[in-house]
Amino acid sequence: MTPDPVHVAVSGFSWTTAFVGLLNVLVAGALVAWIKGRPKMRELEKTADEKLRDDLLTRVTKLEIRLEEERAQHDASMSVMRHRLNNSDQCLDALLMLLETSPEKVTEAVAIVKTMRERQRIAEALEKAAIHAAKISVTAEQPPA
Repeated sequence: MTPDPVHVAVSGFSWTTAFVGLLNVLVAGALVAWIKGRPKMRELEKTADEKLRDDLLTRVTKLEIRLEEERAQHDASMSVMRHRLNNSDQCLDALLMLLETSPEKVTEAVAIVKTMRERQRIAEALEKAAIHAAKISVTAEQPPA
């Protein structure tokens, strides 16, 4: 008589069963490692985001300071240019007025205007020196980035 195939117990080693069991252990281990490591990964991502934000805020702050300095320098340069243009206009107006009132004194008028221009050049040089000194003092106060 032959044994019933349904009730036959297979006893022995099967490579397929061993492989499936090992695969289950590996997948379960990977899943547990991922679940345990996820909070730390989130913390690292959050820390990286915060550092990036802080670095960007620092850079923006430095750029804003630099922009304000450049605006101040630009305003000072424009002020010097306006002053120089006004001085040139005054000299031309003075020369024309002297020539209109007394044309016979042209040489005296030219000497007066030359003296006026020399004083204006000295004043402009002092203004430019003050602007450059301000630039140097601002640069010296700030450490290089």
